[in-house]
Amino acid sequence: MEYKLDTIKGVGPSILRILRNEGIWSTYDLILRVPKSYETFSITSLDQAHHQEVITLSGVISSTPKLIRSPKADRVVFDVKLNEETIEVVVFGRGYYVKTLSVGLDVVIKGTFNLYLRKINASSIVKRDLSIPIKPIYGIEGIYDRTLSGIIQTIFESNQVDIFETIPNHLIQQYRLMDRKEAFKMLHMPHEMKDIYTAKRRFKYEEAFFLQLKIIAHQPSQLKRDPKKYQIDQVRALIESLPYELTQDQKDATNDIFRDFKGEYASYRLIQGDVGSGKTLVSLIASYAIITAGEQVAFMAPTELLAQQHYQVFKTHLKGVKIALLTGKTKQKDELKLSIKKHEYDLIIGTHALIENDVIFDRLGLVVIDEQHKFGVSTREELIKKSMSKDVLYLTATPIPRTLASIIFGNSQVSIIQSKPKNRLKIDTVYLQKTEIKTLYDAIRETVSRKEHVFLVVPAITSTQVTDNIESVYEDIKSAIQAPIFILHGKLSDDEKNQMMENFMYTAGSILISTTMIELGIDIPTATLMGIYAAENFGLSQLHQLRGRIGRGNLHSTCYLVSEKNDIERLHLLSNIDDGFKLAEYDLIERGPGDFLGAEQSGYLKFKFLDILKDHSILIEAQKNVKDILKRPDFKTNSVFKYLNRTITEKVNV
Repeated sequence: MEYKLDTIKGVGPSILRILRNEGIWSTYDLILRVPKSYETFSITSLDQAHHQEVITLSGVISSTPKLIRSPKADRVVFDVKLNEETIEVVVFGRGYYVKTLSVGLDVVIKGTFNLYLRKINASSIVKRDLSIPIKPIYGIEGIYDRTLSGIIQTIFESNQVDIFETIPNHLIQQYRLMDRKEAFKMLHMPHEMKDIYTAKRRFKYEEAFFLQLKIIAHQPSQLKRDPKKYQIDQVRALIESLPYELTQDQKDATNDIFRDFKGEYASYRLIQGDVGSGKTLVSLIASYAIITAGEQVAFMAPTELLAQQHYQVFKTHLKGVKIALLTGKTKQKDELKLSIKKHEYDLIIGTHALIENDVIFDRLGLVVIDEQHKFGVSTREELIKKSMSKDVLYLTATPIPRTLASIIFGNSQVSIIQSKPKNRLKIDTVYLQKTEIKTLYDAIRETVSRKEHVFLVVPAITSTQVTDNIESVYEDIKSAIQAPIFILHGKLSDDEKNQMMENFMYTAGSILISTTMIELGIDIPTATLMGIYAAENFGLSQLHQLRGRIGRGNLHSTCYLVSEKNDIERLHLLSNIDDGFKLAEYDLIERGPGDFLGAEQSGYLKFKFLDILKDHSILIEAQKNVKDILKRPDFKTNSVFKYLNRTITEKVNV
């Protein structure tokens, strides 16, 4: 039964109008609008705190406060234990805190949060008065929080809301979760901080459970097939012929793929390889194995340039294999397509040209999709449909945090290549204020004098929002440096882009001014210098991807991050961290999942309670629980699972 708000004591016409403008029409809608924060608990949840944001936290001092003297200012340093983690607290100029603060003291701290160092510079520290009730903060303009709390208390006391359980009872018992109604009550009317923590724990699991139910229930069912009959001796001979030994991560990823091949079901696997980690080589070994089984392989890349690069790499290492290149530029396409149909080629590397209707394969046994997020779902599916076994390898050089990857692909279908080949040199990364731009100009002059290549990256072609764009940087460089300059951006046609890149690649000592189009796979061994303008506009992962375009050979390389803003701590991370996965985690905290999945896909990863980075274990548990339930023979007939079945088949507001 749905209870109307105008029947509740304390809800007059003006309050009713405000609530309806907020999309709150029933008592249940109001109960779903949980407090944003709590006055004596946490003005800002640490999970959602941004870099340099002023926040208020409540916790227990867990280390003895120490006074550190300095010529500039003395400071007191100590650790505070929050519900789920410990952070460092620094307070300047108040040495007396050493005497007034001690381990075990319950305190409320207000200060500026440093996301990257995981510490708070405190402006005030007070003992928390445990006798003061915890006050929910709703933040609905026009209604006092205490008024809203009174209305919600009336709703619960008069039992004028129906809140049904959504999680199967055996899981509630297994994980000792609060029941749903009690959890909502504790969020709105907590007696102590522990009530809020316990209630949130229940809703974290609920959100994880229904996310996994949504993903797993709609995954295509696995296609049964015979194990792949590859020739292991030939595969081993190929691996031994490679010019360098595989890293342990490459070996592990290769073993994952071959385990899939030995199975009785078609496999799909995401190979995550940090910039320069050698994921292409792993896909080459997998492709060769399928070719030894007498089947064809299709390898799809997002650009003609990348397809050509892969073609050259595969031709170099697979001497006896017949390899075709199919792109928009391919001449005599009809003859090539006929040869592919007749299985005169074992491996076909191309762009989206591979999905054209008249491209017909003969026993297509493996599809490899490079930078899979650059293709739409329909494009990927069009190619996969042409495969007889539907085995797919997805490759990405954009590190997705493990939690995010396991949500989208499933925990057992992700292989990570993190370590890099020993021959890859570290790229020096330098942060520059815009006023120091002469340092970059001097480095450019030295680089082009050595006949090496320079990338200059800007955030826009033309823009009123940023001073650095294609036009302004081109004018500056043209007047300051004598060298061939090429320009690349999204408004050029595909033919113009390819021609521009070829001209740059084959002109020694030249400069390319580009938007972020160059973040994918461009491999020029003599590219040794990069300057990224207005670097504060880019995510850390994207900066890492761009940086990966240099240092591809055995020459020393440097990347300059140029910014007018005082963003030193964040951008300095790139100087100290060369691990794309670690940087991706920072981006996930600061910018959300949209950077990795796109806005459309990331929409369903917006949670009130769940933190997809910190709550990895909850997501994996929920994934396992959902799989077990869906495997039950009585899932569709047992009334216990009626609500779950409805959730799968229709949009249900839980």
